Amino acid sequence: MSGHDTVPYEWHDSFLNSWLQLPKNLRVARVRLPEPCIDIVRDKAVNIALQNGAHWLWFLDSDVIVPPDTLTRLLSWKRPIAAGLYVRRHNPPFNEMLRFHPGGQPGLRPIMDGEYVDGSLVECDAVGTGCVLIHTSVFAKVKPFRLQIDGQDCKAPWFLWTENRLNPGMSEDFAFFARASQQGVKCVCDTSIKCKHVGPIKFIPSGNNQLAVEFIGS
Repeated sequence: MSGHDTVPYEWHDSFLNSWLQLPKNLRVARVRLPEPCIDIVRDKAVNIALQNGAHWLWFLDSDVIVPPDTLTRLLSWKRPIAAGLYVRRHNPPFNEMLRFHPGGQPGLRPIMDGEYVDGSLVECDAVGTGCVLIHTSVFAKVKPFRLQIDGQDCKAPWFLWTENRLNPGMSEDFAFFARASQQGVKCVCDTSIKCKHVGPIKFIPSGNNQLAVEFIGS
């Protein structure tokens, strides 16, 4: 888990329901990481998972509310990277499953209307990390970024936020999954797992980028 210090009650309720539905033979550990720098949080979670011999790492952000059987459904796909579907909260909002631009153009574009069947499993090049299950073998295949300060090597991170820092830049999740895709590790998004992305309003995917908006408290 990663995210903010203040977590909505609905999130706790959703997480408890998810926990109660986990398979009985599945050994799990929950770690809450309220670090304000999201890329540092992601890397801490990766290192904790690897140090403890975990097979899977489930990122669930504190502003993403999921159906109670989400983890069970993501595990059932047995894919190296599997995500639930949610909508970006910032302007412009879009479904957080993306593909590389066609024709060799740089960057990523959201998967738009008519490009997928609502409720299907969609292969893509990047997803958001608000609700994503990653097999830990992926971190051996996707090499960390190489960083230097004043010519000295720094601790290499898997997740690095470069949006508004480099031109072009990306958020830490899109950058990681795009690199994974380029190295042959594809993401899938289960579009039947519709998650709420909570802020001043809740953005709820309703299929093919048609957004349903629910005001907090409703």
